[in-house]
Amino acid sequence: MIDASLVIALLAAITLLAGLAARTGTPYPVVLVLGGLVMGLAPGIPSPRLNPDLVLVLFLPPLLYSSAFLSSVGELRANARPILLLAVGLVLATVGGVAVVGVLVAGLPWAVAFVLGAVLGPTDPVSASAILQRLGAPARIVTILEGESLVNDATAITAFTIALAAVGSGAFSPLDAIGKFAFEVVVGTMIGLIAAWLATLLRRRLQTDAELALTLLTPFIAYIPADEIGASGVLAAVAAGLYAATRETETTSAHSRLRIRAFWDVLVFLLNALLFLLVGEQLPHIVQGIGGGFTVTLVGQVVAVAAAIFALRLVWMFALSPVARALRRGRTGTPAHPAARFVLGWSAMRGGVTLALALAIPLQVEGRAFPHRSLVIFLAYGAVLITLVVPGLTLGPLIRRLGLQQGAARQRLLAQAQAAILHAALEEIEALASDDRISEGAAERISAPYHARLDRLVPRRDGEGDPASESDQIDGARRAVISAQRRRVSELRRDNRYPAEMLREIERDLDLDEARLR
Repeated sequence: MIDASLVIALLAAITLLAGLAARTGTPYPVVLVLGGLVMGLAPGIPSPRLNPDLVLVLFLPPLLYSSAFLSSVGELRANARPILLLAVGLVLATVGGVAVVGVLVAGLPWAVAFVLGAVLGPTDPVSASAILQRLGAPARIVTILEGESLVNDATAITAFTIALAAVGSGAFSPLDAIGKFAFEVVVGTMIGLIAAWLATLLRRRLQTDAELALTLLTPFIAYIPADEIGASGVLAAVAAGLYAATRETETTSAHSRLRIRAFWDVLVFLLNALLFLLVGEQLPHIVQGIGGGFTVTLVGQVVAVAAAIFALRLVWMFALSPVARALRRGRTGTPAHPAARFVLGWSAMRGGVTLALALAIPLQVEGRAFPHRSLVIFLAYGAVLITLVVPGLTLGPLIRRLGLQQGAARQRLLAQAQAAILHAALEEIEALASDDRISEGAAERISAPYHARLDRLVPRRDGEGDPASESDQIDGARRAVISAQRRRVSELRRDNRYPAEMLREIERDLDLDEARLR
């Protein structure tokens, strides 16, 4: 049972650790997983008992829905082949490879070892994509990593349910497994699309607050029915997120989109952070359940499992020619260069989904205790720790050393896209003026800020000179102007001359103006 004091303690720990991550420039999952480890081992900190049946339902649907919502259907389609090779082929190879290590090194029965392999099958894109995007790595690498993480969750969770059934029955049928996988994929996707379509129809008729609540319900509306009938709740949540993303602009107002995106940013961060810390809090129970306590042997087993994950991924990138060909044939760039493939191979991070699956291992199967449950969870947590921390701390220097940074190129591409949008605005203003729907004076006043923004973009768009110097000066001046306006708002608030609600609305406009700055 998790009491209120523990919730407050977890939120306080998340705040401190996230602040530490921001100050050090370290990806927050790395800091949180280390913080959870310290909290779990520290004496005197309460260790809650979590209900495994609730973990998947509470954590996975919103995490998967959010990841899918932020993805691009076009980019996923353009990179479908490498994504599927990683999300299906590599996951199945990882399940088998980790199972072999679990049997040979940890002494697990084969069925239990396959459960461990399925738990460690899916990657976590949060840390890797955050680092790659910040450093300006090729966009296609980020797209492949994020697309892989969306689809490989379904593969791993399907393997997870099959392996759990094998632990209970002691039997495994390849034909039944293939049929189950096909059923889960097709039916789960259909349920997700139907749920998102119904939610989209409702969102057109709701006010902002109710609309926000509906976006929170949508992943559960997709996930739970699919899961209840034996289909893939994971793919249902992913399909719902992808469909909702394609309909967002036409069904939601700008005001609603700002609020909803801010809400989801906070929610996803808190869910990931809670997973990392709660698993750390489970460590005393996990180690106690293993028998014999924490030993060097256990550490060696964790290292062996993590090493197998890295080795399998790197071999998959370099030794299989179909993978190399798929990486070369993409329509959005080419990360087929060995350096780029090594970065993809080194991005073997495991995270929230793995932790959720580990905690979701049932306490009992067929009326008896799940064999070696504590050892499986401990090995999974240790592998998450290593695969998060090692790449998380080395990907940045590695990308710089391999010369894969594309900061200037990305800025130029962004400026080109922004310029194209500004030109569309100016063309529309000219059309309105030519049709006498607005006067020439009004057209000049409306177009002035667009011309100003376009002038600022020209150096960056064309890659001329120092693109940042003049823009930085202008942005600095605009920040100073906004700060002066905020000081005046504070004066008006102290004088009590205007309603507080009115001043908050003005402050919101100032916040939007400042958010538009680079």
